[in-house]
Amino acid sequence: MRKALPDTMLNGKDQPRLGSVCNWVLEHKVTEIVMTERQFWNFAQLQPIAEKPWATFMGRPIRVPDMPANAQKNLGIDEQAIAAAA
Repeated sequence: MRKALPDTMLNGKDQPRLGSVCNWVLEHKVTEIVMTERQFWNFAQLQPIAEKPWATFMGRPIRVPDMPANAQKNLGIDEQAIAAAA
């Protein structure tokens, strides 16, 4: 199920934690994560260097529709790059 990350999660107002994102994914049976560009960059700061690029989280593809297409291609999170890697 494609699901948008709640606006309150990873918004930078409180200390974001990967654990809360993990719980949200599992509780809502999310198969594809949709987030805003701001949420994506806050999320990226939480990831260890070895985990980059962040095309997936817990095996679920990440979509950032409001990010410019060129930036998505460079990060490997555009739908064509994910399809080609599969």
